[in-house]
Amino acid sequence: MTAAAEIRMMSPVVWEISPITGNFIDPSTDSACMIWFRTSAKTPSAAASSKTSKDDKEAKRSRNFLALDGSNGNSWPSVRLRFFKYYSKTASEEFFSFYGLGVHAPAACDVADSWLRQLCTVTIGLDATMEGMSKELRITQLFDCADVGMNFVRQARREGLPWKMVQGPWMRGGSKFAYYRFLADMAVAYPRTELWHVNMGGRAKWARGRFSRPYALTLHGTDIRENYWQEQHHAAIKADIDGAGQVWYATPDNREKAEQARPDAEYMPIPVDLKELPAWVPAEKPRVFFPSRWDASKGGDAWVQTAADVVDSLKGMDVDIVGLDWGDRAPEVAAMGVQLLPKMAKSDYLLEMSRAHVAVGQIAGILATSELEAMGMGIPTIFADQDPGYPADVATVSVERAQVGDAVRESLRDPKALSGQLASVDYIQRTHSPEVLLPRLISGYEKVLGGTA
Repeated sequence: MTAAAEIRMMSPVVWEISPITGNFIDPSTDSACMIWFRTSAKTPSAAASSKTSKDDKEAKRSRNFLALDGSNGNSWPSVRLRFFKYYSKTASEEFFSFYGLGVHAPAACDVADSWLRQLCTVTIGLDATMEGMSKELRITQLFDCADVGMNFVRQARREGLPWKMVQGPWMRGGSKFAYYRFLADMAVAYPRTELWHVNMGGRAKWARGRFSRPYALTLHGTDIRENYWQEQHHAAIKADIDGAGQVWYATPDNREKAEQARPDAEYMPIPVDLKELPAWVPAEKPRVFFPSRWDASKGGDAWVQTAADVVDSLKGMDVDIVGLDWGDRAPEVAAMGVQLLPKMAKSDYLLEMSRAHVAVGQIAGILATSELEAMGMGIPTIFADQDPGYPADVATVSVERAQVGDAVRESLRDPKALSGQLASVDYIQRTHSPEVLLPRLISGYEKVLGGTA
């Protein structure tokens, strides 16, 4: 079963929670908060306003549409009772959605927070009504990290699983309204969520709070590589790890530290969705691409030195050397002659990378998402000082760090032929594709849920 409800902020004073085709609450005519419930199969044609005509209101009722205005004397127990009574009459294949929650200026934030708390109470109470719904495993990825959660959600939906994604407020600008939207997202996802999958240590407090469910945790890098061992972060990340029913780590270099923190932690490769990648179409002019940002997490001094080695190795050749204008060391590589691209949408970034003849991976011993995506397009990728946790047939040009410049120059001789020899697209499909990894992921979820999912 696929849920159709979504949440969007329409303006500073309006929250709208509805199918895309639904109508909106008009703050100019509604002087108080209003909440509307309906089933997915019914779509009202009249505007959602307290001043709609008698005929419009009757039309709404004939479509099994309930309007419950908190200011008109309906207590919340009464609201819940009427909603449950209505919901119990719907067919099992239908589901509820919130149609709208509007607030009126000037105290929009405070009012919204108050009503969202009551909204959460309503949604939490819906658990008892869900027994007749689909028994498919219902997972919500909580926060995304380098598209790992989203890639799993996309694949699950392709296979008919009703999985969801809830992003953190920082992904929406970090404002107070973004925080309310995040709470509403969790409120809507909660009744149909059997298990949260939290991406990144330090964030699982949300899986243990008012929307408590069993949860799995993926450690993505800095959280276990650095933060877990720092006094100011240790307690929070340890609580996340200890409370998780399943812990995964995303890159082989973190095995030792992850297992110190959680002996049963398992490696789960980063998923790369080949269907989302553009075709590899190298530019007319030879192009060398650095996919990762310029900071300590990607190699620090060694990363900057690698850029210098590449520039030096290609002197006298008509080659574009391109990287991202991202990270505190970016000005240093720009001064060397690396062309820096501004931050851009992910789709635009992938198109830029698809024009490269050779990609140069970070100097941290691992292949992060950007390097894996380059490989997934077939771009010959230089991988320096790889962690021993990677297989020998990793489908990269594997060298020592000091050899990167020479390896780039040699790879530019015939990138197409080299790509065919490396067969990196096949490697990514075999080891990092979501369809291959999903059964392992589901097995971990079922372990958390005691084999009852």
